[in-house]
Amino acid sequence: LAARAAGAVVAESSVVAEETNADHSVWPGCQEQATMIHAAGHAIFADLQALGVVSGCFQEDCLHTDKFTALSVESCPRVCAALPACRFWVWGVEDGEQRCWFRSSDEGREANATGWVSGARSCAPPGQQPLSRGKPECWMQEFSYDTCCGLSNGLSGNPACWDGRWSYDKCCLPEVEL
Repeated sequence: LAARAAGAVVAESSVVAEETNADHSVWPGCQEQATMIHAAGHAIFADLQALGVVSGCFQEDCLHTDKFTALSVESCPRVCAALPACRFWVWGVEDGEQRCWFRSSDEGREANATGWVSGARSCAPPGQQPLSRGKPECWMQEFSYDTCCGLSNGLSGNPACWDGRWSYDKCCLPEVEL
């Protein structure tokens, strides 16, 4: 009985030591649980539709938004990595839906925010790649996302880019589950 109890103490000590030595610089340890970062003038507004975002956007405009409805927390760092100005991401519930937000600063940080998770741009699952704007297989020679899909070209993009094989919907609206 004493040997069994001693074994339990050793096993418990190992778990405590493991938790104490956890690497908080890598996923998922880098996530800041119960931490919200309010906009505080540092919201990143961008064309998230180009990355495959279709819902939960600011004023339902995914062409100019700092947030979107997300299936999982992993979506947040993936989109953040595709936005040059993004330094922090936030994941939490708004209006009954899980969403991601993007910030250029962590000014406005709030601790003890139950149900919220935040992370720096570098806090992402190992091997996760940033999203590309549009579908990469569409871009060749003088054709690029900006040339064909940029907002200055109107809602259907640049007509000079489209033919029987390529279209605005096929090239500018990626099908990505976020």
